[in-house]
Amino acid sequence: MFKTLIVWLFLHLALLSHASHVMGGEITYKHLGAGNYQFELVFYRDCNGADVNAVSETLRVWNHPTLSVIPVLFVQRQDLSPSCTQVPGGASPLLCGTGNNGGNGIGAIEKVIYRSAPIALSGTPPAQGWAFTYENFSRSGALTNLSNPSTYGMTLVAKIFNLAQPDDSPIFNEDPNFVSCAGLPYQYNAAVSDANLDSLHFEFGIPYDHFPTGAYNPPSNPAPIPFVNGFSFASPTPGPAINASNIAAVLNPLNGNLTFNSFTIGNYALKIVVKAYRGGLLISETEREIQLVLQPCNSSNFPPIIAPPFAAGTSFELTVNAGDLIDVPLLITDPDTQINGNPQNITLEAQFPCAVGPCPSLNVALPYTAASQIQAQFTWQTTCDHILDGQGQAQAQKTYHFVLKASDDVCPIPQVQYATLTIHVLNSGIIAAPDIACIQTNNGNELTINWPSINTGSTTGFSAFQLYSLQNGLLHDTLDVNATNMTIPPIWSNHDFYIAVASGCAGTFLSYSDTVKNIFLTLNNPNNGTAVLTWNKPKTTPSPLYNSHYYIYREYPTNFFNFLDSVPYNQTTYTDTIDLCHEFLRYRVNLKTTTCNFNSNRPGDSLTDMMTPYIPVLSSVGFDTSTQQLQVQWNVNAAPDTYGYVVYTFDANGFLIELDTVYGQNNTSYLHSVPFNGGPYTYTVAAFDSCFTTNNPPSFQTSAKANLHTSIQASYLIDMCPQRVNLTWSKYSGNAVLSYEIWSKHNNTWTLLQTTNDTTTSVNLIKNESYCLYVKANLQNGFSAFSNPLCFTMPQPTPPSVHYFRVASVNEKDIELKVWIDASVGINEVQFERKDTNGVFQLIGTAAVSNNGAYFLDEDVDTQWGPWTYRSIYLDSCGNTGNYANENTTIFVTGSADQYNMINTLNWTPYTQFAGAIASYQVFRNAYGTWETIPVQVLPDGSYSITDDVSQLRNNGEVCYQIMALENVTQTSFTDSSFSNIFCLQYEPLMFVPNAFTPDGLNPIFLPVVQNVDPDKYTFSIIDRWGKIVFETNDPAAGWDGIISSSGLPATNDVFQYRIELIINKTDAIVKQGYVTLIR
Repeated sequence: MFKTLIVWLFLHLALLSHASHVMGGEITYKHLGAGNYQFELVFYRDCNGADVNAVSETLRVWNHPTLSVIPVLFVQRQDLSPSCTQVPGGASPLLCGTGNNGGNGIGAIEKVIYRSAPIALSGTPPAQGWAFTYENFSRSGALTNLSNPSTYGMTLVAKIFNLAQPDDSPIFNEDPNFVSCAGLPYQYNAAVSDANLDSLHFEFGIPYDHFPTGAYNPPSNPAPIPFVNGFSFASPTPGPAINASNIAAVLNPLNGNLTFNSFTIGNYALKIVVKAYRGGLLISETEREIQLVLQPCNSSNFPPIIAPPFAAGTSFELTVNAGDLIDVPLLITDPDTQINGNPQNITLEAQFPCAVGPCPSLNVALPYTAASQIQAQFTWQTTCDHILDGQGQAQAQKTYHFVLKASDDVCPIPQVQYATLTIHVLNSGIIAAPDIACIQTNNGNELTINWPSINTGSTTGFSAFQLYSLQNGLLHDTLDVNATNMTIPPIWSNHDFYIAVASGCAGTFLSYSDTVKNIFLTLNNPNNGTAVLTWNKPKTTPSPLYNSHYYIYREYPTNFFNFLDSVPYNQTTYTDTIDLCHEFLRYRVNLKTTTCNFNSNRPGDSLTDMMTPYIPVLSSVGFDTSTQQLQVQWNVNAAPDTYGYVVYTFDANGFLIELDTVYGQNNTSYLHSVPFNGGPYTYTVAAFDSCFTTNNPPSFQTSAKANLHTSIQASYLIDMCPQRVNLTWSKYSGNAVLSYEIWSKHNNTWTLLQTTNDTTTSVNLIKNESYCLYVKANLQNGFSAFSNPLCFTMPQPTPPSVHYFRVASVNEKDIELKVWIDASVGINEVQFERKDTNGVFQLIGTAAVSNNGAYFLDEDVDTQWGPWTYRSIYLDSCGNTGNYANENTTIFVTGSADQYNMINTLNWTPYTQFAGAIASYQVFRNAYGTWETIPVQVLPDGSYSITDDVSQLRNNGEVCYQIMALENVTQTSFTDSSFSNIFCLQYEPLMFVPNAFTPDGLNPIFLPVVQNVDPDKYTFSIIDRWGKIVFETNDPAAGWDGIISSSGLPATNDVFQYRIELIINKTDAIVKQGYVTLIR
């Protein structure tokens, strides 16, 4: 305990050195009567700081047209330092003392009160209200939650928003609990009350700086005071972010109860704003600002315990019926002791704000003090007056908040406990007013207001039914709980009726239904053959029990009402076209509900059918696709006496003429036979009724003519090649066109081909098929109109009379293809196809047709692969492929060579397919670079092989052959020939070289013999034993005669080396060398 006191004194001295005197305050006012008000300023000062002005202060007034300042005079000062009992060895009580710095420690606080003289207030406050402010400087430098607090002052404000009725501001009945201990739950309730019984709402407010200059215009002037990080005006005490054990401050918005728990010592500024509402309107705003001081305390001392008095000791909240007696015991205990072991004294205080008696009471005089425990009895006799608001109107419920305060007497900071008793007083037996079900007007214009019966199980509190209108107030009442209607005398307009049920406590509570109007119908006769009806809606927004439409009736003959029409609920006018030539007519409007029907009064007048039928509205003009006649359609005329219609069109001279008459109101179409190609056609229609005009001679009343409608006139142009038809049509006129559709009738099947917004289009069709095409206009009015029919057969290109694939013939490495075709039908091109190695035809090219022929050279082919098969197909005049002609397969020749005997064998495939038979196969040969002009052999068709002896032929190493198939003359007058591939048989080069010669004898020339070769280069050399060339030639026909070339002298008998070098095929070298003996 001694250590605790040392710590407390140290903090006390440290905080005291920074203390300033402003700790909070509030401004309140009360109505004194006759429009006079008295304002009170309460100022809370830290007694350890500067003293206050004990004479007067000034409130400044803002937004008021005449009042700018209110002087408030000093009334009294009161020491609010905690009250405690000093015991031996214990701390001294905190006291405020006198003058500057008169206090003896943190928690020595003084309450200073100032009051004004009566102030006259009148007028209407602006939207921002009248503001009454008091400013002071400066705040305590010890404040923990504000930044640089000693550099800021304080502004207190009260606001009045509505003075339609005299008002008293909310009053703070409980002084602030400024000083408390860290680590213990803090609970405080200012016990705010309102003499006018307004509804109160509590919230945290923003602390503002003082503003010595300028106008009041927060948050610009004064400005909010900045909070330290971790704090805000809505969270002014330390929260769990600062210490995990802390519980942030919570302000109950309904009763103003403030709670928090902070283990963090310090000084914390907070503001409580109280807003008063009356009938849902904001009346005033009052605020209290306080500086809370949290200090370390004796950890073994806890606040007194106030036991919950309600619900078997479990709740501080109770609900009762008005008239109930509340009589419950209160128990406050505190088992803690003073440091000397003596029991602690508990002091009980209470705030029981009570504007209407009888008021709550305790059986002990307050403040009441007892050691360790207090037992008291709380008593409140509720009455029906306790459910009245400030204007004396009974409410369904009123809630009261009564505050108990229990404190111990430990110095220097006694522990305090607050408890808020919340009591809901119910107005029992309240009966909700039934809604008006319907209002009926009888023939005498008396009104009967009907409502459903109320639930007999809930009629205990019933007092009376009352019928009101907004226009005349109370009209009638009845004490009969079973009543379901009241009848009142005639009225000649619509009134707003509502039902009130007097019920509840003493029958003082009035519940009201919504207002409902009687349907009042007026009839206006404009003398133009119509009756104009106007009425009102029973309710702006219809009840779910109402029908969605009004039903309109006309009385004819007398006492017989005929249904005319129905209109939606939100439509309250109707014009009736008179279809009786001259009668007195009455009208009535009904509205059905689920229980009964509204019916109006029944005004009447003498009315005459002076109107022609309505101008008809043409629906469409278009061809009937079934009759192929032009059909005119229009609406059924709304005039009920319509007899028929007159159809008009234009003659050949452009004059509008009467075409025909259609009798019957519901006959609304006409068929007219017209030429398909004579349009477009224009029509109009007029309606006539049963009443005659005053003309002489009399005639039917006939309407004006409908707007002209003009049909679609369509035409077409066939584009054969793409199998397309191009359509053009005239625009439909008379109604807006949403789109045009192109329809086809083909094989009795209708098909939609296109949709467009243009007046031209193209469609693709099938060749050689018959069609009828129509253009259909989709009109904005929901109808459609067809054009004249366009019927035709889609043509196709003419095939050629002749398409003959003449020949396929090998031309060296290429293959020539020739076609004969009838070009007179527009054939311009022929396509050629070749069968690939997989036996599948592939397109290889296209040839132009000239003079009924087409030629193509296949250059992308290997003629040595085998026989190739071709076919041709023509492209017709539209570029479409036609039919294939005959196939042609080339001749492919192969063979083998007998190298020794030089006998060649040839085999070939037959040629197919000439139009005529093959006359013969002719075999041509090339043995030494030149083709022989005369065939080696000529064979008949069916012979596909030969043998050829070439041993006597000079050749260059190969013998080549080509077979030609010759066609017989046919009806085509062509005699074509087809050549095969060129096939060559290779022979190995042969050299015969003697080994001796006799220049002077029988073999005078040494000449090598070379066969089966045609060298590109030939070199024959003779070399002596010393490696010197003695003879050399490039002529294969030249030999050595034994003469040494360099000297011209004969060589002597000796052995010489020879060397023969051949170059064939440009790069291939053949070399032969050996020895020869020269003998002389």
